[in-house]
Amino acid sequence: MPRSLLHSLVLLALLLITSDLFAAGAIAIDERGRRESMVVNFPTQRQADREALRVCGHHCRVVGRLTNECGAIAWPKHGGAWIWSDGFRNERAAAGAAAHRCREATGGHQCRVRAMCDGPTVQPHHHHHHGR
Repeated sequence: MPRSLLHSLVLLALLLITSDLFAAGAIAIDERGRRESMVVNFPTQRQADREALRVCGHHCRVVGRLTNECGAIAWPKHGGAWIWSDGFRNERAAAGAAAHRCREATGGHQCRVRAMCDGPTVQPHHHHHHGR
């Protein structure tokens, strides 16, 4: 087998393994609506859930899970409940859906939105928000 073909097959195998190893994300929110977190690209769903809860804090619960997809969290600028969306192909689509649902829930008020994607190209990371 030509060396270049063997090299390509090894890279493809590593890419497929990596996509399976880092294919779990989670969204967590505070029941009282004060904190949230979103984490992506963890080896297992259990690890993603645990990290989302750790980052979010004591009164949080997991409300969404991501596997090789994008999700978003939205919340009204003037206070109110969190809105989340998942199952999208890119951050723009996830953010748009969350913002739309948030505006509908608040009678058209402006909402802040954060979106992230879970997938094989990015290492594990997270974001979180505290307070209003």
